[in-house]
Amino acid sequence: MKRILIQHANILSMDPGVGDFDDADILIEDDKILAVGPNIEAGDTEVVDGRGRIVTPGLVNAHIHTWEYQLRGIGSDWVGFRDYVANMHGNLATRYGVRDVYLGNLLGSLNQLRNGTTTIVDWCHILRDAEMTDTAIDALEASGI
Repeated sequence: MKRILIQHANILSMDPGVGDFDDADILIEDDKILAVGPNIEAGDTEVVDGRGRIVTPGLVNAHIHTWEYQLRGIGSDWVGFRDYVANMHGNLATRYGVRDVYLGNLLGSLNQLRNGTTTIVDWCHILRDAEMTDTAIDALEASGI
């Protein structure tokens, strides 16, 4: 049982029942928030200094092509959707194998988590067979997103 106490953070709970705080604490045990409020007494816990930090619920990215993570920056000179379809789906996507999909989904999901997104809707339109589909899901699960 791991307990963490984030102290003195600016908290935007997005929950009217909990409220927002300019200077408050969050007590976490394993993967559950046990308490939110000022001056929480928690005994033996790992303490994280939240001063100067804003704590919010995880963000949702409702449209991401996670498999394309390792292709970031490619296509900045493509004119529009026609170029995207021709170059991405007519060329690059045809070269992807099972391992490429796994790595794209894993790294893309970890990048989302690193930036505060905890939930994604993955438009994984590269999948050609059941093995690729299973591998894409395996990578999302491995990331913890």
